[in-house]
Amino acid sequence: MERKPLTIKTSLFLGLVVLIVLASCKSQDSTADINNVSDSARKVQDRVDSLRKTHYLNNDLSIIFLDVTSWIMNTQMALTRAEMAGNKKEMVDSLVINSPQGDTLYLTLRRMYEAGAVFAESYAQKDQYRAMREPDSSKLWLQKYFKGSTPTEALGKLQQFQHDATVINKIVRK
Repeated sequence: MERKPLTIKTSLFLGLVVLIVLASCKSQDSTADINNVSDSARKVQDRVDSLRKTHYLNNDLSIIFLDVTSWIMNTQMALTRAEMAGNKKEMVDSLVINSPQGDTLYLTLRRMYEAGAVFAESYAQKDQYRAMREPDSSKLWLQKYFKGSTPTEALGKLQQFQHDATVINKIVRK
């Protein structure tokens, strides 16, 4: 009777040791397969992008780029007025970050960058455009790009977004 509990404890202990050894071997194997996972994830993303391309219509794409251009221009006009009124950092916060206009600007740019990622020609471009959509909150995104900016600096950012819109429109229209 006395040997049975001791045998059971020993067996459990050995089983635990074997499990730990197997788990550590598995974790080393999984680090070697990172490239394979990345490749398979890329293939899945390519398939999803292919499906999205078929659902975009020319009218949808035109609307995306018209909306982006329109909202960038509206924001540029507001910032230009603020620049002439004093060029203070607080003006950008009230005009862009803490306003419905900023939220709409974020949403239109997000749609544009998503279309850019779907139609991009290389994985580097896809990753670049997908990164421009992060973080996934309008308030955080606006703070990331505009917090602490003067109206002049914010206008420079808007020019970069306008340039991206031109580049992405050319990619989409190929």
